[in-house]
Amino acid sequence: MKVISSNKIYEILEVIRRKPHFYLTSKSITSLQNFLNGYLLMAGFSNDAYNSGDPKIDDFKYWILNKSSTQDGVGNPYSNTLLLECKGDEELAFERFFEYLDEFRKLKND
Repeated sequence: MKVISSNKIYEILEVIRRKPHFYLTSKSITSLQNFLNGYLLMAGFSNDAYNSGDPKIDDFKYWILNKSSTQDGVGNPYSNTLLLECKGDEELAFERFFEYLDEFRKLKND
């Protein structure tokens, strides 16, 4: 397995996007959420996880919840929201996560 050489969240996500089976147990939103939960626990929500000007990943999670018409409330995890949108398809929800991530980062950088 290739080691990720960066500790920056968005750089890590780009590597995972290209080769999810190298870093996750499956190409699924649940596996990605588990990875992110572990990463953020390890990083301690520090600013070391971000490059200068990067939006916080928690802001992205709430953005997904606010964007979706399928959410059951703010307490609903973003992965469940994506799964609802994708009719339970884990791999499609994984892909949707990255589509939304691109949209979110573009909005935040404009």
